[in-house]
Amino acid sequence: MKIIGRKKEKNELEQCDKSKKSELVCVYGRRRVGKTYLIEQTFGDYFAFRATGLEKGTTREQLKAFNQRLVECGDSTKTIPKDWFEAFSRLDKILSSDNITFSPHNKKIVFLDEFPWFATPRSDFLLAFEDFWNRRGTQSGNLLFIICGSATSWMIKNVLDDSGSMFHRVTAQIFIPPFTLSESELFFKDREFGWSREQIAEYQMVFGGLPFFMDLMNGNESFRQNVDRLLFRPNALLKDETSRLLEATLKKSPIYGQILEMLSPHSYGIKKADCQRNLNASAGTFTRAVEDLIKCGYIVEYTRDYEKGNPLYIQLVDPFLLFHYHFLSKRKKITCYDDLANDAGLFANWRGHAFEILCMHHITQIKTALGISGVKTDCFPWCNLGETDSAQIDLVIERADRITNICEMKYTDHPFSISKDYDISLLKKRDIFQKKTGTKQALKLVLISAMGLSGVAHTEHISNVITLDDLFEH
Repeated sequence: MKIIGRKKEKNELEQCDKSKKSELVCVYGRRRVGKTYLIEQTFGDYFAFRATGLEKGTTREQLKAFNQRLVECGDSTKTIPKDWFEAFSRLDKILSSDNITFSPHNKKIVFLDEFPWFATPRSDFLLAFEDFWNRRGTQSGNLLFIICGSATSWMIKNVLDDSGSMFHRVTAQIFIPPFTLSESELFFKDREFGWSREQIAEYQMVFGGLPFFMDLMNGNESFRQNVDRLLFRPNALLKDETSRLLEATLKKSPIYGQILEMLSPHSYGIKKADCQRNLNASAGTFTRAVEDLIKCGYIVEYTRDYEKGNPLYIQLVDPFLLFHYHFLSKRKKITCYDDLANDAGLFANWRGHAFEILCMHHITQIKTALGISGVKTDCFPWCNLGETDSAQIDLVIERADRITNICEMKYTDHPFSISKDYDISLLKKRDIFQKKTGTKQALKLVLISAMGLSGVAHTEHISNVITLDDLFEH
């Protein structure tokens, strides 16, 4: 199968292969995002050695599995390595042998997948790896060593930001993001699904841009049939995916799920301090958990400009986790996707929230549609609920060219129609924002409507209309 998208990431890997020095490359990203597939498809049959960590393996089991890979590559030692120093010493001998596989650019490619799982508690894995790299990586110029892992927070803490054994060892880091709408469309076209852009957007609002989930889709079924099969039927394949996801990427602690569940109903997130207080969690435990969730890309942390005291907010931005905490983790009588659609209030609330997250992940496309792709911006939601003159704005784009876009987001089945009352409410939001913030920038109203706009009545105050087609741009 060909690689869909990933041109930038594939090029970075290939440049490391072409370089004139040894490279230690860290590839990281969310579970199910396609890291291993990208590496495999880029280098094909050119691995000199590869091994995969065992998710729940002990040190002994990890060494046993690693030994099997050594044997397959020609190691004749009959015993399992007593520790990781011996294991890497034997790997060093394999890489020095005459029958080793070389890449097209004369590199010896070593790939350790699920790198964090090798580093079991109290093992000497990282120390032995550091010793190996200091000897082999600095002395030879033809080694391409790729480490990869889904435990994103661990990879960042222990590899990329480490001040100890791994400090400054990595020569290249490649983050693999979820697919954009455009890349998802390429994927489904390649598989000849025949889905419309509306169906693809709905897919991303439930599953996010994860290739693994896309591979589970059946092109002979509708999107809703796929959701029922994978999420709602008894023994559905992805029914427990959230617990597996959190267990594989984070520590075993209930605090992660508690934070995500608390954030799930709030479209714009909640104050970080309020979340900690409501959970009655210690400051240290809560802070570390939030940092881990941010590093994994499940939540974001931000400040709402112009708010007194500049308090920190945290917001859930992972589509699949949002869907889970809305519909799969609660004891609701939901047996199929149509049950959701039939509950108009519940469905509309989730869908509006999910569309806002989809737009957040496509800020680049929104800026391009506004013609400001090269302009520095600050993007954030804004509200002052609870005050006399209250307003809630889905997205503020404050621009360096002294214009601020006030964005309203609408996900409807048909083109959105602006009524006179709605037009008045938009102008009121704009005026409240200007009054409360004291901004001197020009304020322009923008409508981000998936299905576009119906008619021209009451549209004179709208400077731009952005549609789903704009979000699908490259």
